[in-house]
Amino acid sequence: MKIVLLPKQILLKNYIAGNDHSFIGYGGARGGAKSFAVREIALYFGFMKRLRCLIFRRYFNELLANHINPLFQTHPELRPLFNKSEKILYDGGGFPVLQFGYADSEDDIYKFQGTEYDIIFIDEATRCSESQINFLRTVNRSTGSGFRPKMVFTMNPGGVSHYFLKRIFIDREYKDNEQPDDYVFIQSHLWDNYLWVKDQLLKEGVPPSAYYRMPEQKKIDYCLKYSDYAKALSGLPEEIIKAYLYGDWEVFGGMFFKGFSRKKSVVEPFEIPSDWLLTGSLDPGYSSPLSFGINAMNQEGKIYRVYTYYEKQRSPVEHLDAILNLLRDSGSPLCALTRGREPKYVTAGLDAFARKERYSIVSNELTFDDLFRKSGIYLTRALTNRRQGWWLWKGLLGENPSYFVFSQFNDNLLYEIESAVSDRNDPEDLLGKGNDKSVSDHALDEQRYALMSMIKPVEKKSDHNTGRTLPDYELPDAQF
Repeated sequence: MKIVLLPKQILLKNYIAGNDHSFIGYGGARGGAKSFAVREIALYFGFMKRLRCLIFRRYFNELLANHINPLFQTHPELRPLFNKSEKILYDGGGFPVLQFGYADSEDDIYKFQGTEYDIIFIDEATRCSESQINFLRTVNRSTGSGFRPKMVFTMNPGGVSHYFLKRIFIDREYKDNEQPDDYVFIQSHLWDNYLWVKDQLLKEGVPPSAYYRMPEQKKIDYCLKYSDYAKALSGLPEEIIKAYLYGDWEVFGGMFFKGFSRKKSVVEPFEIPSDWLLTGSLDPGYSSPLSFGINAMNQEGKIYRVYTYYEKQRSPVEHLDAILNLLRDSGSPLCALTRGREPKYVTAGLDAFARKERYSIVSNELTFDDLFRKSGIYLTRALTNRRQGWWLWKGLLGENPSYFVFSQFNDNLLYEIESAVSDRNDPEDLLGKGNDKSVSDHALDEQRYALMSMIKPVEKKSDHNTGRTLPDYELPDAQF
């Protein structure tokens, strides 16, 4: 088995082999061959050093497309050693050198409980929640080899754990229980991967070694000129170019919600006072995620996002059971915050009320509204004006925000806020305008429903087509 690595991938391999760092970040920009590095380095340490490795990716379809299938395309001789049901690659003596793992739902992460891995590679780590990452740390233990366990995080800016990983690898800001020397980051750009310009190098008779000896700016210019992928990235909006091409971690956190700041709006959870308005919001889904949120508003009109339930591939009844458990089980984290108080109402999208129509989610005569009502929770139809909802939300942000999000319990909402991009043809709406399945906007939609129900517009002062001046809003009557 032959393993060939690029210069920065060799640096990553050396950090893993050493004893100086336990947590290694790698990447930071698109095109740096992160997934390839993970696979090849895992094979090296698994087969050559007999260390047990885990390659973890958030979703199974991504794991299959980016790791399992490419592994056997590159190393077809390993296929007989792979147990398909376990997703484990064994060596010839039966030692489990490499396992492939995923967690399609948040709770799937607990299936790794009781296992041990010398090296854990979390690919596209910003797509995993902080709680998933922290749980995987508990199974990153030596299997008896004397090797210092390592966790490797490949990542790009943006995603649910953007600020967590940015804090420990980019900003290097640490809490009392974190040791700075345990962490190291390797920045890898598109131009660190000569394969993007391989054809042009061959045409000019330039060997890869000569390419890597070029000054940094010359490599950048060469890639931008001859790499089709680099050209494609260069054609994106300026903010995305900074993040995807140059690895700028400061861009995300408000490309659509430009007034949103984690430092100002993300707060530590606290018990909700009994005289605050408490509401729920729902965007149904099955193959796509269902998002359910709990929101609170004080007498000053400040709104707090308390909790987000965000799951997919569950039946309506399973979703309802999970939501009721969060609301009513005294041991649930949400119940502790609300002290068992249920929302005054739950505002929901139109598909929660549809029966066998194009909006319908439930495949029988019962709608989400029917199911919730049977449990004692009544849904109200959401106001669905998209522009007005986004204007309202943005009006709560800025230098002195009136909108806040509890940390720990709203990772998926924060991910969508920080990843939201304007539609090129309609800058006042999100990319895809709610019709693009590749755009994650389910938590955004139900949060918009909640805000539209909790605050009502009194006058629109701006032109409908420009939206340059936000409308004024007032609190609904008799909410408390």
